[in-house]
Amino acid sequence: MSESEPAVTEMQEAIDREDWERLEELWLEALDQPTIPVDALLEIRKSLWKAGRKNLARTLLELLAETLESKSNAEGALGALRELVRLTDKRNAELNKRLEDALRQSRAGSPSLDAVLAKHPIHSARRPLETLEIVEQWLNYDVGTVVEVRGQGVGKITDANLKLDTFKVDIGSPRPISVPFGAANKYLRPLREGSFLYQKVMDRPGLVEFVAARPGEALVELLEDLEGPADVSTIKAALEGVLPTTKWTSWWAKARKHPRILSSGSGSRLRYRVSESAEQAADTLLEELRAAKPRRRLALVRRVADRGKEQATAAAKILGTSLDALVESDPGLAWETATMLAELPGSREAADAAIEALAAQSQPLQLLAGIEDRLARSAALEAIRRAHPEDWHTSWSTWMLEETNPGILTHVATVLEQEGHTTLLDEALEAIFRNPHRYPAQFIWACETMTDPGAPEPVRRRMTPSVLEHLPDTLTRKEYAGYRARAKALLDGGQVAIRIMLEKASPQQAQRFADRLVRISTLEPQRLRLIQQAAVQRRGKDKKEEEAEPAFVATLAAIEAKRAELKNLLEHEIPKTLKGIQAAAAEGDLRENFEYHMLRDRQELLSARAATLQVDLARVKVLEPGAADTSRVNMGTVVHLERADGTPIEPVTIVGQWDADISRRLFANGTDLAQSLLGHSVGDEVTIEGDRATITAIEPWTPKDQAS
Repeated sequence: MSESEPAVTEMQEAIDREDWERLEELWLEALDQPTIPVDALLEIRKSLWKAGRKNLARTLLELLAETLESKSNAEGALGALRELVRLTDKRNAELNKRLEDALRQSRAGSPSLDAVLAKHPIHSARRPLETLEIVEQWLNYDVGTVVEVRGQGVGKITDANLKLDTFKVDIGSPRPISVPFGAANKYLRPLREGSFLYQKVMDRPGLVEFVAARPGEALVELLEDLEGPADVSTIKAALEGVLPTTKWTSWWAKARKHPRILSSGSGSRLRYRVSESAEQAADTLLEELRAAKPRRRLALVRRVADRGKEQATAAAKILGTSLDALVESDPGLAWETATMLAELPGSREAADAAIEALAAQSQPLQLLAGIEDRLARSAALEAIRRAHPEDWHTSWSTWMLEETNPGILTHVATVLEQEGHTTLLDEALEAIFRNPHRYPAQFIWACETMTDPGAPEPVRRRMTPSVLEHLPDTLTRKEYAGYRARAKALLDGGQVAIRIMLEKASPQQAQRFADRLVRISTLEPQRLRLIQQAAVQRRGKDKKEEEAEPAFVATLAAIEAKRAELKNLLEHEIPKTLKGIQAAAAEGDLRENFEYHMLRDRQELLSARAATLQVDLARVKVLEPGAADTSRVNMGTVVHLERADGTPIEPVTIVGQWDADISRRLFANGTDLAQSLLGHSVGDEVTIEGDRATITAIEPWTPKDQAS
């Protein structure tokens, strides 16, 4: 409680009992304080006005204004004079001048102060308070003010144009943003000096260092600076230019654990806000935990437990109250609840007992169907295997038709094969491939897995041309909507579609598959091009196509280098990237997961490169250095030329694209320069690099000659 609060309370009591003399005494005492409680006295003035003592209210208000003016308290004087003007019935030029003077003192140093008052003088205004409001708005957005332009970013006001009634804001874009005066309050928000967004404009290097070194504190300051709870996209936008996108995932994982950070909602409605203290945040979360439904409690309890042992113990008690009822009504949710309880203080024994009972007594498929968490579901599968040694394999193989997580599906299939239950695995796979639209997740998983040499043999055995009949449906049918990106990836280099086309399918089957994909408008051109190339390779080019296309040749050294590159892509880079994708996907919400999308893009590029190499290696012919026919310009020849004035042109060597090196005058046979020379003989005139020249000699090319 401040020193002024008892006096203010006593003033209100004096008004209530109509003791006006005592009120004046208290008012004068307040004016003698080192810090005058201006806002509180203005509220007392309102109470006095309501009590019908208007003249007394004006008198006391005048005393307040004069005292504040004498003490050079410009802000306080401006507030008091504003009230005096409002309570004055007739225009008072002297009072208006005092109001303008107080404004001048409170806004001293504002670049546009004189210009604004020259256009909007308060001392001569017929409606001084309206004029004051206009002047203050201009000065709130004066030149140099750091503002947020709602929806576009932060920047600094560079111009306040009184003639055009506009502000210009530099937010770092090629042209400043122009905001009309009348829209300024709607679209501009002045930023508090020293705040997070203010520092983004005034001291970005320092802010970059702060954000990197102290993620939690940075997020707290950012959320305090934003208006109300913010979603992830808003937070990311505010950090643009401050935090590299490559570091977002790891930074966010640390930042959101700050004890003052609270979240609400889920999915696209998830919002983050800041509490006044860590203790208040913990209390708020515990209240939310008590009020939440059992499924929602699982999402909240970890956030509570992360705040310390005391909070974790309280969370365990709340979570434990619902466990017994869930065992009967929802075994899957009971399993997840018990699994969570096992990690909390003082609950391990009760949680383990519940887990053991659920595994032994619950119907396995019902139990698994109710478990949403992937790790908890994996643990439940192993618990079922231990609790039901006689028939666990039946539950596992049946569960394959319900499971959607690729990691769990691979584990189930691998264990069934290792334990000798290949018949059950075959039956599950037969159901999946007989009706893939009913089991879209399982079909996509099987297609992803069957190209892996380490996959279970029954899965690899399914890599047949019949798969090509179903793959186009994965790109169009609604059953596969949630798996579309993974379905498209099956068309990439080294993946199942191209592998089957080149290794298993007939030319007719490969071409029919390519023709079906042509009709799918959502398929990316680069993927379609790879499929079409594979179809052409499978059937072989006709004579016209071969004649129209430049010969594809390369030295043996270049071919071996490309083979090594392809091997590295297929055996190391692509598998490593796919594992990274699976690990990143397991972290949760993919909209926030920059690493997942980065790895997806990388996988597409690697797969496209692998497919191109596969097609090219299948059609490349070996170029033997030194063995070319030199009766005319051919592949593997060095061409000597002279200009019309007799000056020589640096020799040109014609090679394949894999051996080309323009810096050494090695030109690929498909380039315009090479095409202009091929087929010509000694003595022929040609145009090369813009000059007319004559071929003076043609020699066989050997790499050692070029190196020398």
